[in-house]
Amino acid sequence: MTSLFTIFAFLALVAGFCVIKAKNPVYSVLFLILVFCNVSGILVLLGLDFFAMVFLVVYVGAIAVLFLFVVMMLNVKLAEINDNILRYLPVGGLFGLLFLGQILLVMDESLVLVLTRSSVSEWSLLEGGEAIGVFILMSSLHLVWSLMTQPLEMASAVHQWWEHASTLVDKMTMASTQSQVFSDMVYVVWPLFSEEISPVAALGQVVYTYYVVFFLVASLILLVAMIGAIVLTMHKGVFVKRQEVWAQNLVDFSKTVSKIKAQ
Repeated sequence: MTSLFTIFAFLALVAGFCVIKAKNPVYSVLFLILVFCNVSGILVLLGLDFFAMVFLVVYVGAIAVLFLFVVMMLNVKLAEINDNILRYLPVGGLFGLLFLGQILLVMDESLVLVLTRSSVSEWSLLEGGEAIGVFILMSSLHLVWSLMTQPLEMASAVHQWWEHASTLVDKMTMASTQSQVFSDMVYVVWPLFSEEISPVAALGQVVYTYYVVFFLVASLILLVAMIGAIVLTMHKGVFVKRQEVWAQNLVDFSKTVSKIKAQ
């Protein structure tokens, strides 16, 4: 699974680089579609099959195809395609620095916070040594980043590290006793049951069981909107002369069409 994730991530990065490197906008859109497909593969590996399907339907099936049609209809000149793209480097560099700053801010705020998960069954999938290793790696990065950017607030960073360490110990303790706690229960524990099924099955179970009326009403609204759009676009001119096909088929052509000999 790790090798598949590496392959999808590498292909997504290469395709993303080709999106901004290709001079032909049609090729850029095609590489963008390849990026979306690789990201959908990563989402499938993460267990988010519903989001992967939505990603393909919305981004590839709608947005990317719309981009492709627009680009192909714009009649881009060869001079614009072969133009030097280095003149856009200052603007692109500015936006790149802004994006890098946002990424660093997110890492500073929530790099270690990803370990504080509320799900117990997720921790049961991790071995004790692996969970501790992940915590040590991420907390070390967080402490180094805090030391480089905010050296005067190391006390709060250490306090935050201690809270996350306590959370890790609690989660591992709950994961170790999970089978003993829930094995004696005779009723269904819905949070644990929902984590054992796929997101598509969970969403379908909720929508088609508890919200089936609202689902049907939404379907009828979309149907009425589609029919209304078709009716509005069907404009029949009153003063347009037309011929009835059935009347033309009943006409005796020997009486209506005659051949005139040239003199």
